Amino acid sequence: MQRPTDQDLLALEADVTSALRTGDLSELKILGFGEISVALGHPAAGPTHACKRTPPFSPAGFRQYADAVHRYVDEVRDAGLQVVDSEVRSVAREDSLIAYLVQPLLDADTIGHKILESAEPDPEQPFVAALAEAILIASPQLSIDAQVTNWSWDGSALTLLDVGTPFFWDEQGNLAFNMDPFLTMLPAPTRGLVKKDLTSMINRWREPKGVALDVVANLLREGLDQWVDPMITAFDRNLGGAGTLHRAEAQAMYDEDLKTWPRLAKLKQLERTWQTKVRRRPYDFFIQTTYAADAIS
Repeated sequence: MQRPTDQDLLALEADVTSALRTGDLSELKILGFGEISVALGHPAAGPTHACKRTPPFSPAGFRQYADAVHRYVDEVRDAGLQVVDSEVRSVAREDSLIAYLVQPLLDADTIGHKILESAEPDPEQPFVAALAEAILIASPQLSIDAQVTNWSWDGSALTLLDVGTPFFWDEQGNLAFNMDPFLTMLPAPTRGLVKKDLTSMINRWREPKGVALDVVANLLREGLDQWVDPMITAFDRNLGGAGTLHRAEAQAMYDEDLKTWPRLAKLKQLERTWQTKVRRRPYDFFIQTTYAADAIS
């Protein structure tokens, strides 16, 4: 499986630039929207790779981000989890570098939510049992976004897909990558407050219970309510003294996310209007307007 070349990524970025300018997405194979990135299939006619586009960086900022992602992949692997092959690549523009996280595209039927959709709810289901083990990686130094859509399952082992936000912290508890480039999608006066809120949200993943609650809350987002109680049962067995999960806690987390992400989408729309209509400058981000699962196809 040949990786995208530099010329391939240049052509992809040209298509993205055109789509952002015109609103015509027909030249893109959009695999899914994340809160801070968009995953594009390459080549569009028959994708073999996912190319996850992130914000514009300065050269120094790009190096810092790429180093953080590659280090994060190594640390997660060292902790005992499989991670999909991942490489941060750059596309140069006049004023910045665009980062693409390039990964081989895995079979959509192996992604976690597809596994659960085709299985009977059961805390002993092998994917669920493996996930209940995987969340124990969480610590004050290293963690994962373990929601079910971030995993591939081959019948015997999990593979983590989402490494674009490196969740590891230094000894002072500071997130070890710079969030600021990702916040440029928002109006400047709001960025400090949003950064504070997102940092607080991310910090809940620094213990296994916080990761587990986030997984369960995202089952509600994915329309997999029937899996909430079996997942809680599976997680509780492994959490032991780390704390018992309750459906009400997961529901409260989901309800809060239902407020947070649509609010951020509205802020992005404000910034897009400011940049494109008032300043007559391009807006470099796609906007996901609904808080719902985007199937990878």
